[in-house]
Amino acid sequence: MCLDWTAAEALWGQALHRDWVVAVAYVYRANPVLSALRSELHSGEHGRPLELVAVAGQHFPTYRPAYRETYYRQRETGGGAIQDALTHVYNAAEWLVGDFQRLVVDADRLQLDGVEVEDTVHVLARHQGGLMASYSLNQHQAANEMSITVITDTAMLRWESHQHRFLVCDRAQSTWQQRDFSPLERDELFIRQAASFLDAVEYGHPPLCNLCEGMNTLRVNLASLKSLQSGGWENVREKNATVDAR
Repeated sequence: MCLDWTAAEALWGQALHRDWVVAVAYVYRANPVLSALRSELHSGEHGRPLELVAVAGQHFPTYRPAYRETYYRQRETGGGAIQDALTHVYNAAEWLVGDFQRLVVDADRLQLDGVEVEDTVHVLARHQGGLMASYSLNQHQAANEMSITVITDTAMLRWESHQHRFLVCDRAQSTWQQRDFSPLERDELFIRQAASFLDAVEYGHPPLCNLCEGMNTLRVNLASLKSLQSGGWENVREKNATVDAR
């Protein structure tokens, strides 16, 4: 809904003035496997997170064959891999390990024809507490796969979205402990997300991703685009967001 900070602040003001219930549609938060991994990570059983590695890709023309005629064709309408796909990975990572502090981006259009926006992105980042992170995403590979690995000072935890599982390795030379979940139907995440929003409206339950959290991820998007233009490291924020969680 918002591609720049001015529009996001205007939406925030309207939400406060009108007492709206607002949720941002970062759908990975509705994924039961990622939610289970987050609970495991936040339990403290596996120590302090030190590093995050995210790797994702799919053959975008297969899933969005009309991409040349949609918003995707230009950055000003939300197109390109950063704003279309990587933003969801960013938001999932913030949910797992906390806010971004700074980042540097390398991106290019390597394959998708008919558009000028990037289809491949590599990012190095620092999250709060000094946690190091790397992100690699493309929209042209044959396999539809995504994994997020969090390395702590005592263990490794990995979400494999395409395998409907997460894994834990809790000591050196130990084998992975695999925790499988039932495969999700095509639209199940969106149904879960919609149900959560209705619960927020009717019963006051917290949204899966509130507007403050969504705006924090927008900051990451904007810093990524700025880094792509400047070729250097960019601060995601000079200080924490001034808006309150809602």
